[in-house]
Amino acid sequence: MVRPSRRGFLGGSALTLAALTGVLDPATDAQIPGQPAGAPTDLDVDISAPLADAFLPVPAGNALSTTYTTVIADRVDADATDDLSYRARSAIEHLGVDADKLSATVAVTPDDRGFQLVTAAGDFDRLEQGETLAVGAGDDTTDESSANTASEVETTAELPAGWRLAEADETALVAGDGVAAAVNGSSPSPTPRRGSSTSREERGDRRLETARAAGRAAADEADRFAEASLGAAALPRLGGFETVLLVPDAAGGPFPSRVPDEVDAFAAGFEVAPEDLRDVDGTAENAYVIRPTADAGDLDDETVEQLVRSVDPAVPIELDSTRADGLVLVDAVVEAPPTLDREASPDAGVRSQFDRAAGTVTFEHIEGEAVPAAELEVWHDGEEVSDTLLDGDEFTTGDEITVETGQIATVTLRWFDSDANAYDTYARERVDREAFTVDYDMAAETLDLAYEADRSADASSLRLVHRSEGSVQSVGGEFTDGTLDPGDTVTVEDVSIGDSVQLEFDVEQPRGVGGGSLVHYRARPPRVWIRSRAEEGTTVRYDGEQSRPADAFVTLVDGEPADAQFADEYDTLSGDEELGLGELPLGSTVAVEWREPDEPVVVAEEEVVPNTRASIEYDPDAGEVTVQHRSGRTLPASELELQAGRTPTDVQPADKLDEFGPDDSFTAPIPPLSRVRLIWTGGEREHHLGGTTTARETVAATYDADAETMQIEYVGEQPVDPERLRVSMSGAGAPRDRERDQESAFAAEHDELTTGDAITVDEVGLDQTVVVSVHTEFENGSATSSIGHFSAAPRRGFVVTEGDRGDDGGSGMTLRYVDEVRRDADAFRVLVDSEPAAVQPADETDRLTGDETLSLGDLSAGTTVTVKWTGGGETRTVTEHVLPPQATFEVAYEPADEEAGGVVTFTHAGGDALDADHVDVVVEPATDGLRSWDSDADEVTGGAETTVTVDTEPKMAAVVFDEREVLYREPLDQDR
Repeated sequence: MVRPSRRGFLGGSALTLAALTGVLDPATDAQIPGQPAGAPTDLDVDISAPLADAFLPVPAGNALSTTYTTVIADRVDADATDDLSYRARSAIEHLGVDADKLSATVAVTPDDRGFQLVTAAGDFDRLEQGETLAVGAGDDTTDESSANTASEVETTAELPAGWRLAEADETALVAGDGVAAAVNGSSPSPTPRRGSSTSREERGDRRLETARAAGRAAADEADRFAEASLGAAALPRLGGFETVLLVPDAAGGPFPSRVPDEVDAFAAGFEVAPEDLRDVDGTAENAYVIRPTADAGDLDDETVEQLVRSVDPAVPIELDSTRADGLVLVDAVVEAPPTLDREASPDAGVRSQFDRAAGTVTFEHIEGEAVPAAELEVWHDGEEVSDTLLDGDEFTTGDEITVETGQIATVTLRWFDSDANAYDTYARERVDREAFTVDYDMAAETLDLAYEADRSADASSLRLVHRSEGSVQSVGGEFTDGTLDPGDTVTVEDVSIGDSVQLEFDVEQPRGVGGGSLVHYRARPPRVWIRSRAEEGTTVRYDGEQSRPADAFVTLVDGEPADAQFADEYDTLSGDEELGLGELPLGSTVAVEWREPDEPVVVAEEEVVPNTRASIEYDPDAGEVTVQHRSGRTLPASELELQAGRTPTDVQPADKLDEFGPDDSFTAPIPPLSRVRLIWTGGEREHHLGGTTTARETVAATYDADAETMQIEYVGEQPVDPERLRVSMSGAGAPRDRERDQESAFAAEHDELTTGDAITVDEVGLDQTVVVSVHTEFENGSATSSIGHFSAAPRRGFVVTEGDRGDDGGSGMTLRYVDEVRRDADAFRVLVDSEPAAVQPADETDRLTGDETLSLGDLSAGTTVTVKWTGGGETRTVTEHVLPPQATFEVAYEPADEEAGGVVTFTHAGGDALDADHVDVVVEPATDGLRSWDSDADEVTGGAETTVTVDTEPKMAAVVFDEREVLYREPLDQDR
């Protein structure tokens, strides 16, 4: 395999996934000021802005009949694409949002990899790309005669008002003002379990259905991830961190071989985004929320430490664990690990190859810079063997290093600079994965592991581990203690459903080398989903990975067999079969037992709750909410409760209605700055039907850079209790969202807040942020939700809008002020190619308050527009934008005649001529990064070609300008 370029366009960790092909690599705060009427329904959990908005269109896994491998949320604070993480760059690519408009992103990867969902929140208008397929009920913003609108546009209450569902190329999206979600559908690689890959039409349907589910989630018409079990437990605690990783299924997440089996799910909040750890000077604080499996009981400290050390990208030096509500809460003090530094390492391309017949692994230097031998390390089974293998002063093109491994080994070639504590891994091999086969007998609960290579092997570096409920034990010592001969087999007994068996390397490795495993098998029960739908009632869906007899599954309602069973309609279940149960009584418990094992296993269980959805809209003039039935069942009003701040309101649904059904509505007076929700109380647990926060657009901020003061003004229309507003500062190392116990600065100066009342926060340095939050106390605790993050120095500055390209190649450009803080206009300087622009902000206004625009006229490709802020005696660049060239390309793939792989050819087909030094190509997965167009070319213009030879079938090809601007991208793995 070829080592990634040091310019590393693609990431290489669980938190830094592919920037071009995936949606997964931080930091903003500010919530977008204001939300329009009919905006998406607020979450029923307290999450600090802007992550709360980014999580709105993330449906729960069961809404899509899947589970999520990872959900990764990032705060974003960047002025240009160069400053973004890989995950945020992916959001820009799929959604077309400018970097300085992003506040937060959420990236979702399901376990079947059939689609990838990315959401974004920020200061951007509703996205209009693609063909409009549906709009939210009450939306009057879509021109159905426009070119990008379908001839028949569906109007649906399953989207929030002002939102649209659209399809553009290979992406489906839903979007409203300031919030959007994109679905990039792909087909999983064919496997014996999955069968053949899906067609283009099926992938398109999957994308649209996922996007619709995202829209339903935003409208609170579908279960939402943030309100589901792990989200509700973790996000209120971790929402203030820069990056939040959530793994709803620890066994199926990105760390299955390292997570203890006693852990069911976990989430981690990182104070410093993992990709920024190199900037840590001293220590940082991370936090974890860990949910044990049902039978694990309390996790011991050793298990907790094992999880944290396995997952944390930094080096934990101190752990503090507490236990509450069935969860383990961990505060971890960490320090920066040895740094993966591809920029510092010699830019060498290295290929590794295992010769099974000879029992060797060869590392070949195939291109790039020479690596000094003093900085090159070879690791074999946990030992550095560089001195015995390296011959010469450097490792350069054409050189080879051959390691005698035998049939079983883990070997790594890496660069390491001991002075800088930095490393880079060039190549790694674990052999021989193809030498082992697994046969699991569910009835006998045995797993047979066989060694089927042609030659004997030393297995002393391995261990066989059986993880079961409450225990982890090494087994099969006779299999791993000595020599394995062809045909040797070991049987692991008592492997129950849920257990895992791993054949892993039992050697210590330095960070970045890793041992890993040769075999990892987990005995899983089949997957079954239970869902309640407005049209169909309760349905049960089989989603197993293999065919099973239909009569092996029995559906129960309140412990008794249901009238309808899978076996009534099917002989065999192979996937996607559904069983309709009709409209069951609310509060019923539906369970599915799998009776193929000796002891029946409950593989799914759900309480039947209302599929009713309600919208709640606030009228600030009247000071009341209107609660409207939007969809789903008619419910007795006596089983509903309207709450403000978790306390029942004075006016309840039963005071106005007997039943709450289609077209029914009622009003109730609610104070401003209240968290309002409608819940169903007729079951064992409360069920959320709808919610909102009243009058969110209530504060404005003005910064005086000379005096270092921030004025916070209340601009709400209704009087409010000042105790509800809290003001604090973050910055200079202070973590966000940890000010819950502070007294209200507003209450110290005002008995009641009315429009125009303000306070002044002193000593606000340029690197600090004033945080304004709404504080709510209720019987069992309190909640604080931030509604404004006001940075002393401009966080975004201006957004650049490019007009259409004219005949002379120029493009009309406009700057729009988007920062959250009001500032003096004369503190900003606009430069065009480093020279002052003809028009400056101060020529148009004295103070910038938001949305002021400045026209720069027609500018040509390559022009750089820069906005500098000179407040506080410093000059800072707050906006920088380069007008990119426009060029078209053609990509062709020619498979090899007899071998795997072939040649990918890129051709410049029209548009601007490009400087070849600024043009790179990407072929995934072959290049694993950027590759220069052609080292001998000066210019890329009409008809110019470059080729990339690949040894595997390519998935995607792209042309990249200036290492950040994707000029062209084309999937190569579809319909072949």
